[in-house]
Amino acid sequence: MVNQKIVIIAGVIVLAGLLVGVYLVTDTASDDDTVRVGYLPSTGHALYFIAYEQGFFEEEGLNVELNEFQTGPDEINALLADKLDVIAGGIGEPLRFINNNKDLYIIGGAMGGGSASIANTPELAESLRNNPKEYEGKTVATIKMSTPDVVIKGALKKEGVDLSKVNFVEFKTPADVIQAVKSGKAPIGLVWPPFQFTAEKQGLYIVKSSNEYLPDHPCCRIVTTSSKVEEDRDKWVRFERALIKAYDYYQNNPDGSVEVVGKYVKMDPDALKQALYDENLSLSPDPNKKGILEYWELLELLGYAEIKDPAALEKAIDTTIYKDALDQLAKENPNNNVYKILLEQYAQLNE
Repeated sequence: MVNQKIVIIAGVIVLAGLLVGVYLVTDTASDDDTVRVGYLPSTGHALYFIAYEQGFFEEEGLNVELNEFQTGPDEINALLADKLDVIAGGIGEPLRFINNNKDLYIIGGAMGGGSASIANTPELAESLRNNPKEYEGKTVATIKMSTPDVVIKGALKKEGVDLSKVNFVEFKTPADVIQAVKSGKAPIGLVWPPFQFTAEKQGLYIVKSSNEYLPDHPCCRIVTTSSKVEEDRDKWVRFERALIKAYDYYQNNPDGSVEVVGKYVKMDPDALKQALYDENLSLSPDPNKKGILEYWELLELLGYAEIKDPAALEKAIDTTIYKDALDQLAKENPNNNVYKILLEQYAQLNE
């Protein structure tokens, strides 16, 4: 009897060990499908929020963890330190890091256009809108290397504005820029969305959208590292599939999109809807390779970057992951008009 008890106990121990082993293997496999996402509380990252809240990441077998940041450089540093797997920050900083031989890899888009210049009086807003030379002699609050900083400065320079005659004062966040304009430290500010609408709610005035200065320009791109893609390319195709599904949802469900994004971007729902569906904003997940290369030229024009190796940027842009994801979804849903439009857009912006 004693020997039988020993055998039974031993069997239970072995079985328990096997069960623990199965659990550990399963848990490890789950970790392989975990994606640590960095985001800013901006409408520009709406596709992340929609894909997460509507279960599109889960549908693609991904366990996504959302991590909020306040600045793009902080996101990039976390990505390079392997504390994140992917970010959707503004395009300027990733390009600068790529130019300095850092392993950053652009696989898709999150937002284009939508940034804006703001002013503290309607008279100033109108004069700046009608005559860009009015920027000269003024103080402008900005966030260096942010999309509005690069695009609007670059556009103004192309229009003949002498930027050396503009007093640019640098801040860290759009909220800081708005406060500077409200307080009179700088009568003009450059912000990314939805902060021009936040500024408007606080009594300031929108001068002009960045997309009016430079049509179809990219902003936030989906950025990871080449090493992460090499480890599991299929995971990133599934990640892009989730974002494309989110874009389809955004196009067809305005009220639902506002409700979802409102959990992450704290502003008045009416203003948020205005920001999300602003005609100058694009939330297309397309990589927009042509736009990225044009943006690189702006960085050089402004003296923000001296291109060390033109081929390095080409190698750091991978449009095939997004295209594979889009082709799969279009084949699975042949009557989906949003996917058809995205296919047309891809040919225009990348080929």
